Amino acid sequence: MSSNIRTILMPLAIFLGILFPQFHGLSNFLPFFIGIMMFLTFISPVPPQEHHFTFKIEMRSLATGMILVSLLVAGTYLFNFPKEILLAGILLALSPPANAAPAMAKILGGNPVLMFKIFIIGHVIACFSIPLVFGFFTGNTSFEVYLEMAKAIFNKMQSIVTIPLALALGIRAFNPRVADKFLRFQKYTIFVWSFSVFVILSHASFKIRHMENMNWNLFFAMAILSLSFCVLLFIFGWFSGKPKYPIESSQSLGQKNTVLIIILAQTFAKEWPLVVLGPIWYVIWQNLALSYMNAKVKRTPVKEK
Repeated sequence: MSSNIRTILMPLAIFLGILFPQFHGLSNFLPFFIGIMMFLTFISPVPPQEHHFTFKIEMRSLATGMILVSLLVAGTYLFNFPKEILLAGILLALSPPANAAPAMAKILGGNPVLMFKIFIIGHVIACFSIPLVFGFFTGNTSFEVYLEMAKAIFNKMQSIVTIPLALALGIRAFNPRVADKFLRFQKYTIFVWSFSVFVILSHASFKIRHMENMNWNLFFAMAILSLSFCVLLFIFGWFSGKPKYPIESSQSLGQKNTVLIIILAQTFAKEWPLVVLGPIWYVIWQNLALSYMNAKVKRTPVKEK
């Protein structure tokens, strides 16, 4: 696929998603689209792995997230940040990697298996960290609410992982020739990814257009907050992962599971409905960043790790 197509595909998906909220109903099919991406990613032969790097990268992500949360709390007390800014920032800082992170790592030339392990560990950690921290600052400190949030995170991960991964690994193990035939479709992963972003933003655009009492100052403040987080996390992840794992590390820190944290914001921050603007803006910024990486970053063959 030409570099020009890679350059315009994601910005086009973002633009059309914002412009056409009428397609918001397609969001019900997002698990199916993401499942296709996961299947096409893991149908490849699995390279050797060095397992200890998985936990190391994800611990770095958690530490970075907790530092950002601490800075947000300090800013709230010192500069009187709105509560919505604090809560949105907490969700963004502690969000696990996105569902598409393994597929995106492969597109960029990284190791999708390493990224998948980071994805799993990140969601397990999020099952504990988000309910604890986010629950504390929203006042939802009961054990029942904690378990409900943890279950929501766990169920969201399972719905898009188990079936496509089992199919891909099963076909690869029992009939490698059939698996190799599926490999020719991997080049279309970027189209599935772009269409998924279109659907996510169409759904977000629909929600925003139907919000009551929109605070436009807060709307643009959320844009600045999410942009700052996005740039900081991708850049820090890239340089902290050098020399061996810049792609996997940057995806771990920068690419967030925005679908998950939008659901958490809508479910557990009902008193502050505009919290959802943080992850909605992050969808735009992170996919523009990924589009740039996809067009500009020099890809190399998947490393044996």
